[in-house]
Amino acid sequence: MKSLLTAETIKELHRSGQASVEVCPKRTIITPEARDVAKKLGLKIVDAPVGHEPRKKHSPGAGNQPESLQAIKKAVRAKLPAAHQNSSLLDQLIEKALKELQHQDAEGPSCKRETAPNGVVLVRGNSVKPGRFEGARGKPVGLIDVIGSADNSSIAAGYMQWENCSFPWTLNYDEIDVVLEGELHITCGNKTHVGKPGDVFFIPKGAAIEFGSPGKVRFVYVTYPADWSAQ
Repeated sequence: MKSLLTAETIKELHRSGQASVEVCPKRTIITPEARDVAKKLGLKIVDAPVGHEPRKKHSPGAGNQPESLQAIKKAVRAKLPAAHQNSSLLDQLIEKALKELQHQDAEGPSCKRETAPNGVVLVRGNSVKPGRFEGARGKPVGLIDVIGSADNSSIAAGYMQWENCSFPWTLNYDEIDVVLEGELHITCGNKTHVGKPGDVFFIPKGAAIEFGSPGKVRFVYVTYPADWSAQ
């Protein structure tokens, strides 16, 4: 079962003072956004040698359970009445839920890329599988960066998609959106602008808007600078 290394994970490691993270390439999916953020923050992603498992931190007396799992269990118990905090069934339910989430994450985000010696990159649009966009405040919004600073690019590009939802967003970067499917609604103040397939939006840095759609929408975004998620 593969694990997923996301931009949020990189940011959390950086906040904790960690300067590098060791991963097993065959067992870890690293999102393009995670690589971009790691480069921006100066956190190194180190490939573990073949046949070598990345080092894991353990809590004293925790047996073979990773520190992160212990922390999750502790956080869950803190929300429950005292009578349920030492339940072995609770431990089993938490571990089962985490395994299911890990399985889902291992299936995305991903895309097929071809890179030429001179730096030209081709991303196959029909292969794109977005991950969840944490900035949408819990809404089921998919996002994946497919071009970024890791490609020595000053701009970034990616795909976003969702169905029948909306969320506010303030841009700290310039963005262009090209609608591929459905309707992209962008609300500025009291007016909503509706983009349809083939239409192009430009959203300037500093704009406070609301993204939305009454149905399914899918579009390509291009941002400047490339490390938009770290702005």
